[in-house]
Amino acid sequence: MLTILIADDEKLERNGIKFLLKREKEEFQIIEAVNGKDALGVLASHHVDLLLTDVKMPYMNGLELSAHVKENYPEVEIVIFSGYNDFSYAREALRYGVVDYVLKPVDPEEFHKTMSRVTAHIREHMADRERQDRQEDYLKKYFLLEWLYTESGRSRENLEALTEDPGDILNRCTRMILAGSANAFFETEEEHFIGNLKERIQREFYYINLNSNESLFLFAEKYTDYAQVAESLYQFFAQQYDSECYFAVSRGVQGWQDFPAEFQELESLMSGQFYQPAKHVAVNGETDDPAAPVTEPDSELTEQISRDIRYKDAVRLRQDFRKLEKKYRHEKKFSEMYVKFVFSGIVKDIYEEFPELGEKPLARKVERIYRCRQIGDILDIVDDAVCEFESCLSEQQDGIRREVAQVKNYILHHYSEGNLSPDHLGAMVYLSPGYLSTVFKEETGVTINRYVREVRMNKAKELLENTNMKISAISSEVGFSSSTYFCRSFREFYGVSPESCRKGQAADEEDLK
Repeated sequence: MLTILIADDEKLERNGIKFLLKREKEEFQIIEAVNGKDALGVLASHHVDLLLTDVKMPYMNGLELSAHVKENYPEVEIVIFSGYNDFSYAREALRYGVVDYVLKPVDPEEFHKTMSRVTAHIREHMADRERQDRQEDYLKKYFLLEWLYTESGRSRENLEALTEDPGDILNRCTRMILAGSANAFFETEEEHFIGNLKERIQREFYYINLNSNESLFLFAEKYTDYAQVAESLYQFFAQQYDSECYFAVSRGVQGWQDFPAEFQELESLMSGQFYQPAKHVAVNGETDDPAAPVTEPDSELTEQISRDIRYKDAVRLRQDFRKLEKKYRHEKKFSEMYVKFVFSGIVKDIYEEFPELGEKPLARKVERIYRCRQIGDILDIVDDAVCEFESCLSEQQDGIRREVAQVKNYILHHYSEGNLSPDHLGAMVYLSPGYLSTVFKEETGVTINRYVREVRMNKAKELLENTNMKISAISSEVGFSSSTYFCRSFREFYGVSPESCRKGQAADEEDLK
């Protein structure tokens, strides 16, 4: 709805203009001002699209008002009304940027023609601004993604140019929240949830889609409990979309220059989040309170430890072993035989995963556990077995590299499949998703989700440049279920639309500066 400001010192004249405006097909928000100075007050406190002003007014006439408006509110269109049929007024009004000049008494038909021309002009300008804003936002996201992953000088220079305004949220950002989903939620639902989320949490944020499984939220508020914000995000996605998401909250940042290092830590946090079902929010920099009790049930902890061993996830095995150690050191309700049974089971799992460690050493360790009289002695034996586990994994690095190569090769040949998530790929090579994510990034320098996106985007570009396939068909061919999401992702990845790429208008690095 367009907002129109009527400035005229005669109420009868203002009512007449309002009557004519109500005859138009379009509905307007109408504000009145009794003179030029009053109009300036309205402009200072309200957004106005069109100013309809009389020439002759006390305190400040219409021409003076027009000059002031064009200098301070250049986007406002102006139409002047006057009872003086004098070309000098019209010529002077045009010099101030007035788009039309209407004589009084106003002819209804002429007024309608004037309003049709002016509102069409306003709509055209609004559409141009929206296109320009969208293009600027695409470029901002394109270079921000490049900055997050590469910290290149080019991306820094372009971001500095695109964020010259100190009020830009990239400059004001104080926290980042990385969101992850295993079911490609951020591809299928993005168009629907942004508006609903803003209404739900009532906070300003900037949204960046990373891939179908991950997105990044940027927040500007300084004094806020962001763990609670992340919990609100979790509840929103669970309740509104029945999607189970996980969130990693950054430490404080001071604008986009701090993003890359913190983003890498968020990725590391996220790699373990999917496999802790009870924990949907992790905060970077937070450490467990050593005095805090471990609340996970025994069965859940021991099952997780068994998975850690089976998937050869040494990092998580060490973490979960410490949790179990803490629990049995502080709780006295467990019988001695039960404790020995639990920890001997862990040692057996380790030796079964690495038969080369030998059956005799396993038997000796289990026998020693059952002879122990103190919990500390039992934990020392199990800790020794965990160290052996870590040593064996270290010796298997060549094998891990082969498994990473196997995953890369699978992605290169199955990029059209929808499910290429870390849990699916990890199951294929018998590694935990968290451990696979860690070693994959160590070997390739990028996360699995990022690698999948790069492969799909490169193949899409190849098809656009070398075939006549429809864009919707290319979208499906490279693994996207939504062509709309594909087009947006392509533009954010390459900085140009698929249509421009096909026409040979894809800008090179220098052109994008």
